[in-house]
Amino acid sequence: MKVDLEELLKDVEKPARYLGGEWNEIKKNPKQVKARIALVFPELYEIGMSYLGQKILYSILNNCPSFLAERVFAPWIDFEEKLRSRNIPLYSLENKIPLDQFDVLGFSLLYELNYSNILTILELGHIPLFSSERDLEYPLVIAGGPAAFNPEPVADIFDLFLIGDGEEAVIEIVEKYMSLKKEMKEKGVVLKEMAKIKGVYVPSFYTPYKNPNSNLLCVKPEHDVPAKVEKRVLFSFSEAPFPENILVPNTKVIFDRVALEVERGCSQKCRFCQASSIYFPPRVKSPSFVIRKALKSLRSTGYEDVSLSSLSISDYPYLDKTVEILMEKLEKQKVSLSLSSMRPKGLSSEITENIMKVRKTGFTLVPEAGTERLRRVINKKLTDEELRKASQNAFSHGWRLIKLYFMIGLPTERDEDLEGIVSLVEEIVKIGYKTLKTAPHINLSVASFIPKPHTPFQWIKMEDENVLIEKYKFLKSRLRKYPFVRFKKHPPKNSILEAIFSRGDRQLSRVLLSSWKKGARFDSWTDCFKFSAWEEAFLSENIDYGLYLGPLEKKEILPWEHIDTGIKKSHLLKEWDKAIKEERTLSCRDSKCGLCEGCVYSTSLEREFPEKIKISGGDFTFFGKITPEELRYRVFYSKLNAARFISQIDLNNIIQRSFRRAGISVVHSGGFHPKMLISYPPALPLGMEGKAECLDFRSQYHFEEKKFVSRMNKYVPSGIKFLSLRSLENFEPSLSKGIKTLAYSIDLKNQEVSEALEAIRKENFASSSDHFEIIERLIDDFLANNKNEYIEDIFLDRKSDKLFISLMHSPQKSIRTQDIVEDLFQMKNPVFAMAREKILFSDQVKRDAYESLK
Repeated sequence: MKVDLEELLKDVEKPARYLGGEWNEIKKNPKQVKARIALVFPELYEIGMSYLGQKILYSILNNCPSFLAERVFAPWIDFEEKLRSRNIPLYSLENKIPLDQFDVLGFSLLYELNYSNILTILELGHIPLFSSERDLEYPLVIAGGPAAFNPEPVADIFDLFLIGDGEEAVIEIVEKYMSLKKEMKEKGVVLKEMAKIKGVYVPSFYTPYKNPNSNLLCVKPEHDVPAKVEKRVLFSFSEAPFPENILVPNTKVIFDRVALEVERGCSQKCRFCQASSIYFPPRVKSPSFVIRKALKSLRSTGYEDVSLSSLSISDYPYLDKTVEILMEKLEKQKVSLSLSSMRPKGLSSEITENIMKVRKTGFTLVPEAGTERLRRVINKKLTDEELRKASQNAFSHGWRLIKLYFMIGLPTERDEDLEGIVSLVEEIVKIGYKTLKTAPHINLSVASFIPKPHTPFQWIKMEDENVLIEKYKFLKSRLRKYPFVRFKKHPPKNSILEAIFSRGDRQLSRVLLSSWKKGARFDSWTDCFKFSAWEEAFLSENIDYGLYLGPLEKKEILPWEHIDTGIKKSHLLKEWDKAIKEERTLSCRDSKCGLCEGCVYSTSLEREFPEKIKISGGDFTFFGKITPEELRYRVFYSKLNAARFISQIDLNNIIQRSFRRAGISVVHSGGFHPKMLISYPPALPLGMEGKAECLDFRSQYHFEEKKFVSRMNKYVPSGIKFLSLRSLENFEPSLSKGIKTLAYSIDLKNQEVSEALEAIRKENFASSSDHFEIIERLIDDFLANNKNEYIEDIFLDRKSDKLFISLMHSPQKSIRTQDIVEDLFQMKNPVFAMAREKILFSDQVKRDAYESLK
C-alpha cells in the first residue's frame, strides 16, 4: 500500500502513533512468508504498546521464519476521519499492510469499554463486521485476553476465541488454519476443525437460548463441539518464551519501561478478583531467567527503568534475592527498579532500600476496602496496622507521595466502611506529617465495584448509580479539607457499561452495533464517552440494561458458564457463603488442596521453590576509555524524513536510550531522581527537519570521534543520524550561552508553498510571472513592517530554490520562524516545508554561513 504518510499525518495529534519504525521493530518481507498475522489492540498506541501480552506474541510469531506479525492500534478520532475522507484502509505499522490483506487478525480483549473500537478497526480495514458476513477471502478474525472469558457480547463479531494462555496455542492456531485454508473451501468446515484445538471457542457452533429461570441468553453446543471450552494453560512456565528485544516506542506510552512477568496467576483468592480465576493456577518464572532477561532487555532497549510484574508480586518466592541481585547490577547503570501490586506485608526494609538506590519509583498501597471487616468479606489479607507500617516505612525512606486504591459498592458495605476509608487516609496523612515535617501527597483513587464473571461475587447485583454517586460525594466532602489529597473517582456510568458487557449475553452485539453507529468511540476516555448513545441503543433494541446489573440466581446457567476456567462452580458458591459470614480463606500456597478441592489444577500447584539463583555473563561494560575527570562533548546529528514527526521531548528520550544501548556513559545528576546531564538547543517544532542539530553532554569516558559516530549510528532509529563529536574545553560557554544564530530554510518547491505563492501572485502581482521577484518584494515589505531585533536576515537563494532565515538566539525571543513564513506566504502550519539548517556558535558574517550551506 502506497500512502503519503507525510500528507496524512500533518494535522493529527501525535503522528508518531502511526509511523512505526521503532527500535527493535521486526520488519519482514511480506512476499517471503506463508502467513501474515496482524496483532490488533483496540485502543490507542500509547496503551497498546504498554501491553505485555502483545509483546510476547509479537516475538513468538516473528521467531517463526514462515510467519509475519505486525501491529495495529485503534486510530484516534482525528486520524480515523483522515482515513475515511481519503478512503485509505487502516494499515499495520511495520509494512503498512492494509488489514484485509492479512491472513489472521488477532485482537487482544483486555477491557469491555474497548468494544466499540473493534468495529471501527474492522470497518476502516474494509472488513465486514460480523463473522457470518465473511468468507475465506477475508482474514480469520480471532480474539483472546481476559475479556474473552465472557465472549458472548462480541461473539457474533469473531470467528473464534482463544481462551487462556496464548504462547503455545497461537502457533498451533495459525499453522492449522493456513493448512486447512489450502485444503478446504467452506469456512464452516474450517472452523469445525479449528474447534478441536484445546482452548478454542467457535461461537457459530453454539446456539443462544433463554434459560427458563433467567432473562439472559445462555448457549448450547451444536455440531458435536465441547459443551465446555477448557482454557489453555501454559504449565511449562519457568522459562516460557519472553522477549528481550522489545519494541521501544518513539513517543511516550503509559508504561515506558522494561516489564518482566515474574509470576502468572495469584494464590491469594481475593473474592472480587476475576484475574485470580482466569490466570489460575499460579506459576512462577525462574529467578535466574528473570534476572538474565532483565539485563539483556535493558541493554537491547536502552530503557532507564525495569519493572517486575505479577498480580501479587509479594508472593513471588524469590523476590528479596532477585531485587538484591538486580539492584547490584542496575545501580551502576543508573537504572531504577519498580514493583507492581506490592502488599505491605511483603515490603521489607531490605527491598525498600534496594529499590531506592537509583531513584524512587511509585509507592502504591491497595487496601480495596476501608475496614478490616469488609476486607475479610472480600478476602483481602491486609490489616490497618500493616497499612500504617507500610506508610511509615515509605515516608521514613523519603517518599512524599503515596497512591491509595479503594473500591466502593462492595458486598455488605456499610457506612462505617466508607468512614474507614476517610480514617485510613487521615492516619496516613498524620504519619506523613510526623515523619516528613510537612504535608505528604496522597493520590486517592476510588472505583465502583463490578461483580465480574468467574468470581464468588458473580451472582450479586451492582450498586445503584445514585447510591454510588452519594458515596463518592461523601468521600470527597470529608477529604476536602486536605488539599494535598488528590481524589480521583472512576465515573459510575463507565463502570455501569463495563458491568453490562462483562456480564452480558449475545444479544448485546446488536446494542454494540447500534451505539457504534451513533458515534460510540473510546468509551474508556471521559472526553469521548457518551452514555446517552448507549441508552438510545438499548432503547432502539428494546433491551433493558438493568437486567445485566441485577442479582442472578445461583441455580441458573450463566451466559459465560460454557467457558471453563478450571475453578469449580461449587467452590465459588462456597466462597460466597464464607464472604457473607466474613470468613477468610487461606491462599493456595498456605492451604492443602485436599481440604479445598476448588479447582482441577491441584497437582500443578507449586509450593516448594528450591532454585538457587545463577547469573551467567559479565557485568555491563561501557564504550570508550575511562578517564579520571569529567569531559565535555558536543554532538551534531540530523533529524530527517519520518523522524520530523517525533516531538522534541520524545526525541530527547530516544537519544538518551540510544546512548544506553550504545554503552555511552553519561554523567547523571544527583538526588532521588538522577537524570543524564545533557543540554539541548531550542526545540524544533513538530514536523520540521533538523539538518545539524546538537547537544552537549558530560562523561568520564574518552571517545574518538569516528568510533563514537559509527557506534551511535548503530543504535538510533531510522531518520536520526549522528554526524560529528567534538570535545569542549572548560572555558567554552555552555550550549545555551554559546548559540548565536539559528539558521532555517524554506523549500520553495514544496507544493503548499508553491500554491500559496500562486495565490499571492494572482491577488497582488498578476502582471508578474517570476516567483523569485515576488518573494523578494514580499521580503522587502515584511522587513519594512517588522523591526524585530531578533531577525538577523532573510535571504533568497535562487540556485537552491530556498529561502533562508536567520534568527538571533535568545531564551526570551518572541518570534518563531514559522510565524515569519506564515506572514510572508499567508499559509498555515508551514513547518513541513521547513528545516533548521544550522546552529551557529560564532559572529561570522551570515552571508558566508549561507554560502557554506549551498
